[in-house]
Amino acid sequence: MTTDRSAMPPAGLRYRADIDGLRAVAVLSVLLFHVDARLAPGGFTGVDVFFVISGYLITWIIQGQHEAGRFRFTEFYRRRILRIAPAYLAVTFASLLAGAVLMVPQDFAGLARSALWSTFSAPNVYFWLHQDTSYFAPDAAQIPLLHLWSLGVEEQFYLLWPAILLLCNRVLSARWLLWPLLGLAATSFVAAQHWASTDFTFAYYMLPARAGELLVGGLLALVLGRFGQRLPPGEAWRNVLALAGYSMVGYGIFGLDEASRFPGFNALYPCLGAAALILAGSGGGGWALRPLTWRPMVWIGLISYSLYLWHWPVLALTRYFLAVIGPLEAAICVPIIFALAYVSYRFVELPFRAQGGDWQGRWPAVVGRYALVVMALAAGTWGVVRLNGLSAAPWNAGYQVAAARMEERMRPAFEYDYICQSPGFNKADLQDERCVLRPEGSSDRAPVPVLLAGDSNAAHYVGMLAAVGQAYGFAFRNIAVSSCPPVASVRDDYGNPRAIEACTRFRHALMREAVNYPVVVLGAQWTSHARIPGFRDDLQATLATLTRNGSNVVLLGMVPRFPGYERACELRHLRVPWMDCKVHTDASATPASINEYLRQLAASVPGVTYMDALPVICPNGACSAYLDGKPLYFDPGHLSMVGSQDVGRAIVAHPAAIAQVFKQVPATTRSRKAHLGRTHGDLPDGFVLPFDYAVRMDRMVDLGNGRWQRQIEFDVAGVDAAAAQKAVTEMFARSGFRVTGPWEAKGGVRTTYKHKDGRWVTYIAWSTPRKGARGDATGSGYFGWIVPPP
Repeated sequence: MTTDRSAMPPAGLRYRADIDGLRAVAVLSVLLFHVDARLAPGGFTGVDVFFVISGYLITWIIQGQHEAGRFRFTEFYRRRILRIAPAYLAVTFASLLAGAVLMVPQDFAGLARSALWSTFSAPNVYFWLHQDTSYFAPDAAQIPLLHLWSLGVEEQFYLLWPAILLLCNRVLSARWLLWPLLGLAATSFVAAQHWASTDFTFAYYMLPARAGELLVGGLLALVLGRFGQRLPPGEAWRNVLALAGYSMVGYGIFGLDEASRFPGFNALYPCLGAAALILAGSGGGGWALRPLTWRPMVWIGLISYSLYLWHWPVLALTRYFLAVIGPLEAAICVPIIFALAYVSYRFVELPFRAQGGDWQGRWPAVVGRYALVVMALAAGTWGVVRLNGLSAAPWNAGYQVAAARMEERMRPAFEYDYICQSPGFNKADLQDERCVLRPEGSSDRAPVPVLLAGDSNAAHYVGMLAAVGQAYGFAFRNIAVSSCPPVASVRDDYGNPRAIEACTRFRHALMREAVNYPVVVLGAQWTSHARIPGFRDDLQATLATLTRNGSNVVLLGMVPRFPGYERACELRHLRVPWMDCKVHTDASATPASINEYLRQLAASVPGVTYMDALPVICPNGACSAYLDGKPLYFDPGHLSMVGSQDVGRAIVAHPAAIAQVFKQVPATTRSRKAHLGRTHGDLPDGFVLPFDYAVRMDRMVDLGNGRWQRQIEFDVAGVDAAAAQKAVTEMFARSGFRVTGPWEAKGGVRTTYKHKDGRWVTYIAWSTPRKGARGDATGSGYFGWIVPPP
């Protein structure tokens, strides 16, 4: 990527315009990919072409000078510093200046941290260790110095390769020199193939996984150095070889994409293709290589190092403010990039390379000046990091206050203590009082008739449901497991692959717990789940089970997705007021299809209703991520909690948008009749309690030794304890159960019912309502029986 013709040994290697043309292919593919990946889906492989070119030229230099007896480590590294450092440090410094003016403090601190590592030739190590790849991670396309990872790989290669190559020359004859190096390259490719699936960030950013690509070029240089530049033997063969090289490089650029397993064996396409083109040109070229020697291609190749250095900060900072780069933005950015690259080449690269024969460019002077600049830059960036992006600076005081208010507005659901959402399943959340939201002024002992359950797309509705609950006087419990659909099914492959077992436990526990709630509200990322074969059947079966067990069900539709929405843009808008964060927030991925499916499904199942937030977010069919000019979202697909509350208050102002069942929740909780056998499948089917009741507690208790007990406590309405106990006894007796008791226990009357097949059930009737019972309760009851482990 960085070697120039001025550094080549005078003997044996002439200037080759076709290599500059190949550099142009590499840098243009990278540029196209970074402007719009659709233009060159595998354009990132241009970096691999650069690696091959660098490995070839650097190896030729080292081996040629070694064989001539003129190689000196000091001279080698002096030339590397003069070739790489000036433009590299200039771009780093310019990016820091731009960041200080344009970026918010926390982002500027991240930029300074990456710059600090970059000054010590370790940006790739930094991004391997610190690049956030989590679900809610910031967009990597907005990190100005991310592209320097490849320079870090090269510089680390330059530190190690001369010593390795010279050691091999010392201990091995020319006949055996290639074999251990070939083995080293093969090992690197095999390891990269493995790491690409087990540790992607290490494979992508670190030298061990990329060394093979540089060694492809190095091995080619050694082969040509040994056999002379007479390969391939004739022009026809050179043309065939060049066409094969174009095909492989072209496949890498247009045949691979971001979903391809990379690096690893797929990196062989651009690497071997680049090697074939270099080899084809070593014998004088042919008509197939002429496109690489066209003057525009050669000129782009000459400025390719600066072009690579400058293109990414320009694009990253543009995306930092605009989120996406469209045709207009690209038409502005690309000329700016070329202009900066030419200025950098003409006034930074060339003057420093010209010092090669100047006494000022000798080893001590070069190293001293380089060390001084590096230490100064490192000290400055370290200070910025320590001061958290200069957040405490006087000019940031007003911004910090406004940013704190905006960040609070855009906080996601999972950051609130009363939102019981987690990557795994915490069974305690089904009983934890912190997961219950009550209307203001209501008693903490009031019943909780509504359960909101699902994944993160249920959790982000908590604010909306709280506003509705405040308006209609009901409390609700919320529980969510990330990426886990709230459906009953015997299958165990739902959910995040790393948390399938937790998702399965959550789904089973949810169905047991749901019987305690007259209203069950389900929310989920329906679009993703619906792609799973069999999911729609499982959802329909879940609705049938819930309604058969006596619950009313509300299906919450999905909110529109805004791919261009960037919450950080709102913070940047505070810094740069002329930014318009609403420009790129069109709802290009509306949930119309899946919501219509949910609406029709709800209409087809008695006891199920449908509700969504579209009347507020998409009034008259025009969707917006903003309400009254204020952002509603946390990320492109999730409401913030404050935004969710705003949506809820707006919906309350339009009662027609509220599911009717929410308006009737208080009435629903006063009386509920259900079939015990259908509600709790471990009892014989057909058991019916002949009085009104409301379940208060339903839990599984581990008795040890693999034995579990199901325990259900409920409030009784309309009958006294004696009548309830008599009705239950008659119900069990009709089904062949033998009665033992009654006797006093726990302040009530206990009866045990045993069947000849080994089943037994304990029933306790209390003549006075238990603590926390509903107002119209005349007593309480309890069932307990042994069940299989959950």
